[in-house]
Amino acid sequence: MAGKVKNKGDDAPQSKTARASLRTGGGKAEFIAAADAPRIVPLGGGTHAYILDPRDGKTRRFKVASDEFFGALATLQEAGHGDRMKRDLVDLANRYPQTGWSQALARVDAPAVEESAEAELAEVASDEDAA
Repeated sequence: MAGKVKNKGDDAPQSKTARASLRTGGGKAEFIAAADAPRIVPLGGGTHAYILDPRDGKTRRFKVASDEFFGALATLQEAGHGDRMKRDLVDLANRYPQTGWSQALARVDAPAVEESAEAELAEVASDEDAA
């Protein structure tokens, strides 16, 4: 037997939760990960990994050798988690030496393609100016 639904007027008291949601705007605030929360979690003997996306707080699954994985690592670095990410990658490379973690660490430490191309162009231009 269903209960009777009461029609509350505008002047009726609200619950604490309802009042709190109205005070804060009712929307979900921007996600902030805890300092001790792992950003990279290895799966399947180190062949796959979950990565915590700092933009929305969701964990996504990637194959370690995929381009999407390195894109997620770049997102972590841009969000200010680069130092911790590199420490985690070193730990994972030591723990899973047969998988692609050492390659991931080398790729993250390598300069970006755009930066190295710009550096080469600057060297060529300075050599031409000197001649």
